[in-house]
Amino acid sequence: MTKFLSLLGLLTATSVFAQLTVKQDGSSESYIYVTDQVLYVADDISVTKDAGATNENAKAGIYLRDDAQLIQGASQSTSNQGTGFISVYQDSNSDSYDYNFWSAPVASADASNNFSLVSQVFNPGDSNITAASSTYTGSWNGSGESGISYTNRASLSISTAWLYKFNEATNSWAYLGNSGTVAPGYGFTMKGTNVTTGGTYNVDTNNQYYEFRGRANSGDIVVNLSSTEGNVTLAGNPYPSALDLTAFFNDADNDGVSAIMYWDEDRTVNSHYYVDNKGGYGTWIPGPDGLGQYTVPTFMNYDNNGNATTSNGSYGEDVARRYAPIGQGLMLKRNGNGSGTATGNSTATFKNEHRVYVKEGASSVFRNPENDNRSLTRFHVIFDDYSHYRDMILNYHERATLGFDRGSDAPHPMDGGQKEAYFNIQDDGNEQGQKNLVIQSVPFDMNMSIPIAFKLNQQGRVRIKAAEELNVPYYRVLLLDTQDNMRYPINGQSISIGDMVTAQLTLPAGTYENRFFIVFEDAPEEDPGHPDTRSAIADAFDFVQDNRAKQLEVANPEMHKVDEVNIYDMSGKLVYYAYGLGSASRYSFPTYNFADGVYMVRLVTENDGVVSYKMSVMNR
Repeated sequence: MTKFLSLLGLLTATSVFAQLTVKQDGSSESYIYVTDQVLYVADDISVTKDAGATNENAKAGIYLRDDAQLIQGASQSTSNQGTGFISVYQDSNSDSYDYNFWSAPVASADASNNFSLVSQVFNPGDSNITAASSTYTGSWNGSGESGISYTNRASLSISTAWLYKFNEATNSWAYLGNSGTVAPGYGFTMKGTNVTTGGTYNVDTNNQYYEFRGRANSGDIVVNLSSTEGNVTLAGNPYPSALDLTAFFNDADNDGVSAIMYWDEDRTVNSHYYVDNKGGYGTWIPGPDGLGQYTVPTFMNYDNNGNATTSNGSYGEDVARRYAPIGQGLMLKRNGNGSGTATGNSTATFKNEHRVYVKEGASSVFRNPENDNRSLTRFHVIFDDYSHYRDMILNYHERATLGFDRGSDAPHPMDGGQKEAYFNIQDDGNEQGQKNLVIQSVPFDMNMSIPIAFKLNQQGRVRIKAAEELNVPYYRVLLLDTQDNMRYPINGQSISIGDMVTAQLTLPAGTYENRFFIVFEDAPEEDPGHPDTRSAIADAFDFVQDNRAKQLEVANPEMHKVDEVNIYDMSGKLVYYAYGLGSASRYSFPTYNFADGVYMVRLVTENDGVVSYKMSVMNR
């Protein structure tokens, strides 16, 4: 429902405005209140509060609530004006130990047009339109109230210790503090509030809500990119609406960006010490079809100099990232020629035409649709005894080339510390030097071979598996070792009987860039079939899909060591995975975000014992 208490300007029956003005006179209430829908304004907005009113108590503005968003027209002719504000909420899903990357959807109403933390971040008040000013503490832990409630709210105290922005010119962090400002389009870091604990799969139950109040950002917003290939700019969605990253990335003005990176971290770790935490950057690009592709980060420990060291097998959340929600901060990676020289425009521009009305978490757009017609293989390269792994995607597309294709190929973060895996392309003859990729697109041919490289600082075991196969054009995919001409099968042919294959080899320390290749085989004239590798160990596990609790429960009374659990939908798409689970009497795996339907669970124990289970999920 949209509630208009006072609206001055032109309003049509189709909710399209030529210009929108909201003005408070004295202590009167004069505001627009929007819930659960889009407010579209073709041109500029002017919101003015009474001279004696503060932002906390002014009842003059535009209030966006319950997934409401504001979009302004691509042809907006003048900037937004006025001393009033729009108000929009965003939640943190983090506690005092966890970083989030933010980008403000509003700016100050003064001439600077910058975002100010101390004057524009509020604690939602005891009604839908009032707010309380946030406070700041030098303590390492901020405090507030989890969830959103309009009665007896605790005060919001933000820790200044973790407020930073990033200087793309020097490739270094800059302390922001509560007194600093951030220009529109740029991002900043902030940790959440309170200290929470939870089980392995249910962490950070604290969810602080922040209220942003200020002049709505709109129109073209320009940020600077680094002058060095591979360096980053901390930017973000600058608007009070969702942002279509495919539209942003494919805009000709933004050809200086080679990939978009999302920070994620292990939220089970409750420590402020740098060497204790684990985190990393996931990589997003539009992909050859523009639907968006994302590889999750490998969570690494870091030493006091910021160098990645080791990991414990944890990894980032596997979600689609095409539509950046309100307040989302992200890193823009600089494009280049593979030899260190930056290419493309030196700035990136956010535009109103990149804005879309997409509710945060909407399954139809934030996750891949069931009728996904892309053709790809998702590889997981697993090191040692599941110490960590690298998520990689190989696309098969007729418009791709064997060289670097911006938007279809993604540069590798190369943050795997002591051991790493990556696709490697050499000079393609078009002034493109060597590039290490985490996502690669190729024009498929059954006889082609795709270089895959490994880097190890000490001897170790390497496993590679086809974790996901969508509409693949081959019968088998294998790892070719050109040193002895051995071919190691990577994929199986039927998830229903648990015969997925993982190639395994042990390598001495070194860098292997011209030895290993991904190769393919067509189906034989007669399919010899594959043996059912299920073992008697299957009787040792009990599976229960608890639709009430929205989770899969697995009992392991004999305490077998579980190496991995994979859950597939009935099309064969991998929808959940967990590695290195160890020996426990019981495991729980979340299914709250699964669509209703039948799924196949594949559990792998030590020594490659395989257990399969078919479950039905009903989340309605």
